Amino acid sequence: MSGLLLRTMVVDSSLVFRKIISDILQEMPEIALIGQAPNGKIAIQKAQTLKPDLMILDMNLQDMNGLEVLRQIRELQTGCRVIVVSGSSANMSLMTMKALSAGAFEFVLKPEADTIEETRVRLEPEFKLAVQALIESLRIRRTMDGLTPAISETSPAGRASPVDSMKSGADTDTAKRSTAKSIGLIVIGISTGGPPALAEVFSNIREPLKVPVIIVQHIPPLFSEALATSIRERSGLWVEEVKDGMIIEPGRVYLAPGGSHLKLVRGNAGGRYVLRLSNDEPENNCRPSVDYLLRSVVNSFSGRVGLLIMTGMGTDGLEGARLVKAAGGYIIVQDAQSCVVCGMPRVVSEAGLADEVLPLNSIAAGIQRLARSAV
Repeated sequence: MSGLLLRTMVVDSSLVFRKIISDILQEMPEIALIGQAPNGKIAIQKAQTLKPDLMILDMNLQDMNGLEVLRQIRELQTGCRVIVVSGSSANMSLMTMKALSAGAFEFVLKPEADTIEETRVRLEPEFKLAVQALIESLRIRRTMDGLTPAISETSPAGRASPVDSMKSGADTDTAKRSTAKSIGLIVIGISTGGPPALAEVFSNIREPLKVPVIIVQHIPPLFSEALATSIRERSGLWVEEVKDGMIIEPGRVYLAPGGSHLKLVRGNAGGRYVLRLSNDEPENNCRPSVDYLLRSVVNSFSGRVGLLIMTGMGTDGLEGARLVKAAGGYIIVQDAQSCVVCGMPRVVSEAGLADEVLPLNSIAAGIQRLARSAV
């Protein structure tokens, strides 16, 4: 590793959780722990003087909720990134979705465990993933700015950067766009940075969709229902968390529930398609998994599929994209500049599978174009 460390502050009303989180972070070479705070007021005061690069923020503080702290931190304009820590209640999950829309980078679920050691064991991998995603995001931002990455390993000589391999949609060949025809189903695969991106995309849908849309967002249980509610309220579209046995209908948006795989099967009568849930083992360390859904779509769906791979860390969706492409589907990926983390769209683009590369603010129009082509 080279360059600056992430100067980090931990904010939590619980001394025990502050200790657990601090211990985890201090073992990470990318983190320099510079302070702690037991409530929102002290956190805001310390942020003004310490100017952390990263704040770990509990959403359920004693003096004010984490959302208010986040908003005030954003108003300070110090460039501090925020990873929120949330409980799993319905109220906390809704507040967490609001925090992501208000600018939080990512969230980590606070486990309900019997011992301190069990709590740490369950928190550690989640924190490491969140921090790794942030580092990847910073590396891409610095690459785009033409700077030497401050927190990254040097790329192998001669290898194209993520930005080089994902050119702007502005120079996409118009002829390719004309091939996006006769789409009968749209699937979206998305991960880190997904909740605010999805809310933005669907709030900009300006016409009825003629096809069903299925979303796989990597997200814990309970939070997917809050995400569906958030998208529905912002967009006015029919958006629901999937329940086992749902029949897909044109114009409706279906969100895979956190903690369950989702697959599409052909119904017994009338040529209709049914969504089924599964507790099969995680794929790509994910459940729900984009690849898992896409295998069933390619095997069951008789029409042409439009696939969008958006912001996210990892490679989930790559193998499914290969299947969609082989079946004659049409693939759009989000560009690196507008991704929070461009791992998922980058690997699809580098594999030569993308028909288009679009910025976030053009994806709603891309979805409408695909849906408009339905016959």
